[in-house]
Amino acid sequence: MVVNSLAGQAIDRGLETLRPGGRFVELGKRDIYANKPLLMRPFSRNIAFFGVDVTALLSDPAGLHTGRRLLAEVAERVADGRYRPLPHTVYPAARVGEAFALLQHSRHIGKVVVSLDPQDGPVPVRTRPGPPRLDPDSCYLITGGLSGFGAATARWLADRGARHLALVSRRGADGPEAAAVLSDLAARGVTATPYAADVSDAAAMARVIGALDATGHRLAGVVHAAMTLSDGPLTELSDERIRAVLAPKMAGAAVLDALTVDHDLALFWLYSSFAAAIGNIHQAAYAGGNLFTEALARRRGRTGPALAVGWGALGDVGHVAREGLAPAMEALGAEPLGPHEALAALGSVAASGTAVTGIGRYDWTRVRSWLPALATPRFSALRPADGELGGNSRQDLLAALADVTADEALETVNRALAEVLARILQTDTARLDPALPLQDYGVDSLMAAELLTTLRQRLDVEIPPMELLQGGVTLTDLARHVLLRLGVRTTDSANG
Repeated sequence: MVVNSLAGQAIDRGLETLRPGGRFVELGKRDIYANKPLLMRPFSRNIAFFGVDVTALLSDPAGLHTGRRLLAEVAERVADGRYRPLPHTVYPAARVGEAFALLQHSRHIGKVVVSLDPQDGPVPVRTRPGPPRLDPDSCYLITGGLSGFGAATARWLADRGARHLALVSRRGADGPEAAAVLSDLAARGVTATPYAADVSDAAAMARVIGALDATGHRLAGVVHAAMTLSDGPLTELSDERIRAVLAPKMAGAAVLDALTVDHDLALFWLYSSFAAAIGNIHQAAYAGGNLFTEALARRRGRTGPALAVGWGALGDVGHVAREGLAPAMEALGAEPLGPHEALAALGSVAASGTAVTGIGRYDWTRVRSWLPALATPRFSALRPADGELGGNSRQDLLAALADVTADEALETVNRALAEVLARILQTDTARLDPALPLQDYGVDSLMAAELLTTLRQRLDVEIPPMELLQGGVTLTDLARHVLLRLGVRTTDSANG
């Protein structure tokens, strides 16, 4: 006997396994509803095919009595042990990820059960930390707070409830953006006081903090956003240029740490850069200064709150926006984040207890193509698996399709999708027929989700799940969908 709930070729293969006189019980409904044809040769062995729809049996008034009788009989046989549980594998809830992986790759026999038995031990639950709560009666100091991303941070703190801000820059209220920033904050009901001081000057910063203490609004938080850039190859950087870059980052962070060590701060944030993790041949001093801030955050974090944030490319405000670098950064795989989105992410991680974090949006495949450092083991968790879509990003694939015919384009995408699907199914690409419906390979909803997620992450192509799961969709159909969303025609102009 074969009890079947699969579709497509699984039905044909199941019929072939029956010996003479065998019975095939079809519980699945997909092929029945699709009115699929059935091979007749296996029936020469005197086998029988039964189509069973239990829901129809229970809803049909004529069959309701029979259905109740059968259910009672099943319950009796379960109770007396004649019907035993199906083969199953039990995972404690703490290992639910392993259970899904087993199910996803069809390595299981029978059912996969997740147990919530208290004897299995506590289930680790990761709560999403909320943004920090700000005290409206306290004061928050922001270096570099009168322009760029520092000013965006000031606005964000104001929206989170801060009502007293101390904004420090070397030019103070005379800065080019200062008047607009102060006016905007005043409109939000915030008392924002500008201070002209060099953050690396310990005496000047001591006077600023002394003035804050005299206002009666205790200092509750510090955000160090001040920075200076002087890009160039290391061989062209003079000692003066290096000092100019290091001073606000290193000396400024050290001064703020020393002057606030006795203050009960709720937050101490140091703005770093992704350049500290991967380096930049034109920003050696800047990368070094940011590494210092991260080391300081780790040390200070042992006794109190401290966080260094390695920012990726930021759009709308700051250096990338000011210099018009957003298109270039995006082409390299580092899509700029808007200040609102970036600071919302900061709010989520600020309460996590980590000392150093990174926030940015990256296409890791594209970034790795020009940044060898990403091939090192420390970045292995960020890199997509080798072999997915032939290692191509959206731009790489578009470049490969630029000078080929429509048929060649379809074949290229077909081949790339086959590699992804073969990895998901854990089979060889040679066994996949592009003209065969995906459901015939046993592609279920979990596998489909993995395939669609890969397309979204690697190619920025969105395909609704129902388009993939509907009956009859083949790899070639999916390849046409991908080409359509990439803006590539699948028919030659010569052919109309």
